[in-house]
Parts: sequence; structure tokens; C-alpha cells
Amino acid sequence: MRGRVLILIGAIILLVALVIVVFFVLPQNEEEAGPDTAGSAQVEDAGGEQPGLVGAGDMTPIVRNMVNIVVAIQDLPRGLTIPEDGVAVQPWPEDALPEAGNYFVETGEVVGRIARTDIFRGAPVLGRQVVDNLYEIAETGSDAAALMAGLPADRSWVAISVPLDPTGIGQVAYGLQPGDYVDVIMSFLFVDVDEDFQTRLPNTISVITRAETGEMVIGAPRQGRVEASTLSPEGILVGPSETAQRPRLVTQRTITDAWVVHVGYFPPGGNIVGATPTPIVVEAAPPPPGEAQQNAPPTAVPTATPYAPTIITLAVTPQDALGLVWAIDSQIPITLALRAAGDRAVTQTEAVSLQYMIQNFNITQPAALPFSLEPPIRSVRRFNIGSLSNLLAEGSEQAVP
Repeated sequence: MRGRVLILIGAIILLVALVIVVFFVLPQNEEEAGPDTAGSAQVEDAGGEQPGLVGAGDMTPIVRNMVNIVVAIQDLPRGLTIPEDGVAVQPWPEDALPEAGNYFVETGEVVGRIARTDIFRGAPVLGRQVVDNLYEIAETGSDAAALMAGLPADRSWVAISVPLDPTGIGQVAYGLQPGDYVDVIMSFLFVDVDEDFQTRLPNTISVITRAETGEMVIGAPRQGRVEASTLSPEGILVGPSETAQRPRLVTQRTITDAWVVHVGYFPPGGNIVGATPTPIVVEAAPPPPGEAQQNAPPTAVPTATPYAPTIITLAVTPQDALGLVWAIDSQIPITLALRAAGDRAVTQTEAVSLQYMIQNFNITQPAALPFSLEPPIRSVRRFNIGSLSNLLAEGSEQAVP
């Protein structure tokens, strides 16, 4: 009887020990084996063989901690201002993270900044890949292409260069600067031409007669037109009083909202962000041999010639680029009109001709009087562009960028 009691007491003690192990010891060991960290997740990798595992083909799961970082969800080309839908926060393996402090954990840290280099879809956005302004952009490709990437995305943009008048006329007296918006104005001269010959009218006329021998004779060509007249039964030949037809001038705005990429020639390498043109300094010529140096006047300090750009690069649509090339090849005068900052409005304009000036500005034709002035007025005050151009270039070297 006593033995049975001892066996029962032992069984009860064993049962209590098992309960303690199940409810207290095992949970504590699991917490120590796999603690969960803030901002990370655990992923079991049930792949093939892993280094450090016993036995070939061991399928023991490997736990990888994940960290949420900013990843590109679309290709972000160099120079692009990163949009909100261009990046997202996604989990990334902790053991494959970039170097510490060179990645981002919130999209707000990169949205609105500029891609310093190309960032491809699915890649982490690194700190060295984004900048706050183009002055820090990487030296890959041209600065002009990077600058154009920041233009409004409502149209395609291409860059094209346009020659400028060295006097400053047509370019707002050298007032245009990179980043300005301009309208392009063109002036056209029209003349009447023969539709078949495509030559300027009037045509020359040659009278055809037949000699007594029956041979046809073509007279000397004369310019004009034949009209009936009482002066001669054969009529008369009316010819122009001037050697050539007077062309008709028409001026119209052709391109709106062209963006100034650069003024002047690009420097070697195409780096224009923060660059300024450097004028050439002309050194004074040495005195002739044998001249007394003590009596020589002091050498004047050369002054730099002001930079006078003769070319400008504009960003326009591909179709407008074709129009500019046609105008340049046709030697059409081009004038650039500076737009106010922030003005993107598009207004309709009407081509200006002599008829437009007379009708819209109430210009009346003067009456023919029986008297006049002496000396006769044959021209009005006119600005001589050629003289000004020669004056600017006279006695000095043209500066180059």
C-alpha cells in the first residue's frame, strides 16, 4: 500500500514538471531565438543548398531580415525632377543594403530633387544619385540636355541654334539670358513671279516678225507688257520705270514660348551650368627696336572687349525646329521678343504689312499739292545697322566664349 502511494506522488511531481517546461521554458527560448526588429520583416528562404548547412541538398529555411527603403518604380533619366509616382517604399534585404546612410526610407526625401545620373526601375535610390540643383549634376552627357529635361512635359523639346545680328538688334540688345522664354518673329519679302518660269515679273517680250525671205525673225527682248494705244496701230510696250519689282514686306510672329538654352557658343565639354564667357585680352605691341625706353609713354592697360554673342540656342518643338531651319536656310530675318517671367499665355497675332499699317493706324495718303519742299525729301531718318556693326568691331578683337 505504501509503495503505491509513493508511485502516485512521483507521477504527480513528473506531471507538474512537464507543465512547467511547456508553459514557461519553451516560449522563453523562442523569444530569444527570433526577436523582431522595428522597420524590418523576416523572410524564410527555402532554397537549395546554403553555405554552413550540414548535408548536401539541405532544405532548411533561412531567415532574412527586410528593411523598407525608397526604390525607383520607373526609369528616372539624368536631369529629371523626380516625380511622386517615380519612387515608392519597398522592402529590401537587410544583408543587401547599400552602404550605411546612402539610401532613403521615405519618398519625401527624394521627390522634387534632380536625378544626378540615370536611375533604373527597381533599383534603390542612393544619396549620391540625387542633387538639389543642376550645379551638382554628374558630368555625363551635355548640360543642355539635362536642362531641357526639366522643361514642362506638355510637349517634346529639341535644341536648335539660331544666328544673331552682332549689333544686338533682334536679340533684345544682348538682354537675353539662359532660362528666358522668347517669341520668334520673322519678316518676309514677297514678289510676283511667273508661275512656270518661277522668275520675277514682269517677263521680257520679244516681237516675232517674218522677213521677206519667209524666215522668222525674233526681235530683241524688252521688259514690259503690250497694250493697245491710239499712238500706234500696233500698240505700245509699257515697261517698268525701275529695274526690279518692289518686294512687299510682311512680318509675323511664327513661334511662341521658345526656351533659351544658351547664349553664345558652348564651351568645350558642353558644361554651361555656372560657366561664363571669357573675353580675349589683347596685349599691347612692343615698341620698335632702338626707341628710347625712358621717353616711351606708359603702356596702356588693355581692356577686355565686351562679349558679343552671334548665336543662340533655343529649345522648341520638333516641328518649330523645322520652321527655324527653313527660315535660316532662306535667310529670313529673325527677331526674338523676350516674354515676361511666368507668362505662358498664347495670344493670336495678325501679320503686319503696308495695308495693315494703313488700315489699323489710320494712315492717310497725303494730297498732291502744287508746291513742295527744297531740298526734296527722298527718304526718312533711318538707322544704319551696317555702320553700327562696323563701329562695334573696329579696332578690337571680337571676344569669344
